Amino acid sequence: MDFHGFALRRVLAFIFLVLSPVNGDVSYSVPEEMKRGSAIGNIAKDLGLDLGRLSARKARIDTEDNSVKYCGLNLNTGELIVQERIDREALCEKRASCVLKQELVLENPLELHRISIHVQDINDNSPQFKEESIKLEISESAVKGARFLLDEAHDADIGQNTVQGYTLQQNDHFKLNVKTKTSNRKYCELLLDKELDREDQKEMMMLLTALDGGSPQRSGTVVIHVTVLDANDNAPVFSQAIYKASLPENSPLDTVVMQVSATDADEGVNKEITYGFDHVSEERQPFSLNHKTGEVRLASSIDYERKATYEMQISAKDGLGLGSSATLIIEITDVNDNAPVIQLKSLTNPVPEDVS
Repeated sequence: MDFHGFALRRVLAFIFLVLSPVNGDVSYSVPEEMKRGSAIGNIAKDLGLDLGRLSARKARIDTEDNSVKYCGLNLNTGELIVQERIDREALCEKRASCVLKQELVLENPLELHRISIHVQDINDNSPQFKEESIKLEISESAVKGARFLLDEAHDADIGQNTVQGYTLQQNDHFKLNVKTKTSNRKYCELLLDKELDREDQKEMMMLLTALDGGSPQRSGTVVIHVTVLDANDNAPVFSQAIYKASLPENSPLDTVVMQVSATDADEGVNKEITYGFDHVSEERQPFSLNHKTGEVRLASSIDYERKATYEMQISAKDGLGLGSSATLIIEITDVNDNAPVIQLKSLTNPVPEDVS
């Protein structure tokens, strides 16, 4: 056997010895935003480890991918403790499941215990509107029952802690019609309940409030500013209710994904359509929308392994505030852009030169 073949066998034998002592997993469920130093659980007790040997075995918390170490280990008590702020929205955005992966490492002999920390949402975010005010221009000829699409409020939380409803300040002309989108998000329309008279009242202000379902309940408000004009009786209509597209994850920036289109049967300023994302979290979306043409382009990098599907709501409004919405679904396709990764845990142990 040549020297290189012998060396290769020694390395492979070492890797086998190092990787073999991996023990069972342990999992915990914790609310986000726990204070630093808070105990998650007694991992030494849960794994049946000798508390007095933790220091001698250099027990420590590690990560599988060299990411942030959110947890630490109290060697005196064996408790797993919060070391860094855990913000569920920053870690997992709107995903239903949010799991942190950590590892407990012990030496002499080497042991690995994988730790799964399920981060639960708390109601730590209030509903927010995209703009400080919603401006509508409504003709006095608008008939009773006319509907006006309002901007949707966004809440970074999930489930019951996100937006569950809206209320409108009491007034003489409008009521609120709350509706639910396919993704269970709540939005609302302004419903004309009593005809307007420009000679009687040219402007009016109302407060729209978005409420979440958390405890304690949080809310966000926006002012609706209505200007009464003299005649827009057709809302823009999208060519499709749902637009779908697919995009490889290695697509270059500024790639055109698709173009949405809406038409309006009115004339003049009432026919001029402006497109926009009607969701306040658009800054987290890697796509841009041309407000005049409806062209959707890739604005920042995408990663199939991080997020495979994007669903967005797009609105089309004419010059006097009538509007409609459509859903845009973009599927990210996978490309072979990740090399295999071997995770090695090792320790150093000197060998005397005269060992048999």
